[in-house]
Amino acid sequence: MKNKTVIIKDIINSFVSIPKGLWITLVNWSIARPCVTELYPEQKRQLPQNYRGIPVLPVDPKTGKSRCIACGACARMCPEHIITVEIDKSDPKDRKPSEFSIDISRCMWCGLCTEACPVNCLVMGKDFELATYTREGMIYNLEDLMRLGGEFPAEEVVEEIAEEKKEESES
Repeated sequence: MKNKTVIIKDIINSFVSIPKGLWITLVNWSIARPCVTELYPEQKRQLPQNYRGIPVLPVDPKTGKSRCIACGACARMCPEHIITVEIDKSDPKDRKPSEFSIDISRCMWCGLCTEACPVNCLVMGKDFELATYTREGMIYNLEDLMRLGGEFPAEEVVEEIAEEKKEESES
């Protein structure tokens, strides 16, 4: 007798739950409701302003070279020890790196390397499509980092950003 009542309740419940589910679908499937699906390969996602991607070396538009002075502060600060910097000793007055590489396969994107840079030449990029078929493809050299970094913004923009940060820290 108990089994028959359970079966009857299940049958009644199925006839009630199907219209409930269809009603929820109908309410949420409205023309007035905006579409939230992103068409990823065709439309790139808008990243937040504080997104931290791969560390890159933007090019100085005045000189066409990186601002890096090969001090090695980023390499010493990196907790994973994935940054290697070698100084070019051909011109003792002009400090520049002869070799600069980052192994992105082990990078945590913590941003400590960018904070340690005394000339602010190492910044966190906005690129997130870093897939490769080999591990060697995840090691970026100086030319790759400069290509991914683009160019530094104009000096006025940099000064405005610095003033905004200063105002935020004061308040």
